[in-house]
Amino acid sequence: MLDGGLVRIEIRPAFDEAVMAAELPVRKATAKMLILLQALDLPELLKHPGLNFEKLHGMIEPTTGRQLYSLRVTGSSRAIACLLNGPTLVLVSLHVQHNKVCRR
Repeated sequence: MLDGGLVRIEIRPAFDEAVMAAELPVRKATAKMLILLQALDLPELLKHPGLNFEKLHGMIEPTTGRQLYSLRVTGSSRAIACLLNGPTLVLVSLHVQHNKVCRR
């Protein structure tokens, strides 16, 4: 699973709706992030310094039961995602004020 192919991206409706409701700079940054994600394999995704891929301890995606992770979109915006086999990155939601969601 760690080598061979690019990460497949799946976008949930809640993520798409949040992007469409966000201000223009966040929408542009999200588009830039999606272009970057399409060019990465799983090891590159996990260690990419700009994305700051981080495990959200104690947070599980309710539909899949998978661990949730955070990816940087902007300085204050984060995409919440989970990983499925394949590997598939599922973009679950977008949070413009991530500190309210991901307390550290």
